[in-house]
Parts: sequence; C-alpha cells; structure tokens
Amino acid sequence: MAQATVAEFVQAVEQDPSLMAKLKASVDIESYYEIAKEHGYDFTPEEFHSELNERSLKELAMTINPGVKPCRHLNSQ
Repeated sequence: MAQATVAEFVQAVEQDPSLMAKLKASVDIESYYEIAKEHGYDFTPEEFHSELNERSLKELAMTINPGVKPCRHLNSQ
C-alpha cells in the first residue's frame, strides 16, 4: 500500500511542474518528505528509497531534471 503511495508521488512529481520545482528547491531529503506530506502522500524513507531503487537511472534523471538529456546527468559525476 505504501509502495503504491510512493509510486503515485513520483508520478505526481513528473506531471506537476510546481511540485517538481518545490522538490528541486529543497535543501535536504527531509524536505522531500515534508513536501510529500503537504500534498497528501505518506511514506517512510525506506519505502521511498525502495521505489527509487526500482527505477532506472534514466527514469530518475528525467524526473529530477527533465530539461536535460539523461546522459548528462549520469556522466557529470
């Protein structure tokens, strides 16, 4: 159940530019959880990390910064 909530939150972020902007402006991971709760999502850090681990690096790069080609995110380190 909580896992679906994490997936729904990630999908909401992908579809809502204002929500994505809030997350990009956050300074730490705790801010992510606060923003999620403000929008009606409730999950633990473990559930959040589990969902992210199921996604590919390309999917994550597109969610975090959809305006940049995914390869630049992955190769800039």
